[in-house]
Amino acid sequence: METQSTASFLDTNYRVKVVGQRNLNRTAVATHDIKQGEVIYNIMPYSFKTSADFLSVQIGTDKHILDRLLEAMNHSCSPTTFVDVAKMQVIAIKDISEGEELTFFYPSTEWEMDRPFQCNCQSSQCIGFVNGAKQLSISQMIEFQLNPHIKSSIKCSLNID
Repeated sequence: METQSTASFLDTNYRVKVVGQRNLNRTAVATHDIKQGEVIYNIMPYSFKTSADFLSVQIGTDKHILDRLLEAMNHSCSPTTFVDVAKMQVIAIKDISEGEELTFFYPSTEWEMDRPFQCNCQSSQCIGFVNGAKQLSISQMIEFQLNPHIKSSIKCSLNID
């Protein structure tokens, strides 16, 4: 098992660090206060995957990537960031305090989850079982910011051009 007590992204572009152990309790946290709307991280370099797994992030209909920071970011139904795969950026969607966890809404990038799970975020907008955007109701979909490939998949599933 890979142990990573602190893998930081502390250069002029990044104000976050990854703490914990891979596949156990790893998470990404802010090392400085971050304002809503700020680009936190430019996703690059990354490696492509031919299929989804629990560490990959979907960036297109059949495209998945691995990235050290993204694979450490946990899900929340009240996320602190948006992973914009069109711009390949992680953007703060609310003010984030130093030490606060960076989270994103997994169905914003994932059509179907490799490993669905029961969400325990206790947010007022919690979706409960996280299984990807394919399983969201229309009322849930409109509550969250979604990436273009997810919106396209929604339109296809509803037979909307």
